[in-house]
Amino acid sequence: MKFFTGVEFSFGYNVSIDDDTIVHRFVLLDDRGTITIGKGASISDYANVYSHWHELVDPRNVHLGDTVIGDFARVAYHATVLSGTKVGEWAMVGTFGLVTKDLDDYNVAIGMPAHAKRLKPDAPDAVAARHPELKR
Repeated sequence: MKFFTGVEFSFGYNVSIDDDTIVHRFVLLDDRGTITIGKGASISDYANVYSHWHELVDPRNVHLGDTVIGDFARVAYHATVLSGTKVGEWAMVGTFGLVTKDLDDYNVAIGMPAHAKRLKPDAPDAVAARHPELKR
């Protein structure tokens, strides 16, 4: 596991990080709920990973989520992963992407909110069969 400078944790004890993970400069890991980061994952500069949210009507009501970054997933520069979502294994969130719902394995998602636009070229056939609308 490799951490660059300026990584910030909200608490520091509700996060689980597997081997060979890289967390780049000025990343926020908001571990008020739980965050799990899988083996070989990469979180790029200025990305934010959240694990709590506030109710719309009464923001004093806080909900804790379980946020997961899968094995070998990549969260690119300035991207945000919201509480309770999962970025699948080998998936990628593009620069400035905003993850508001789960992202399946090998999916490449971009935008605000992030939507899968393609599959990685090495996606297994079983994953491609689940996403016939996405090109490899």
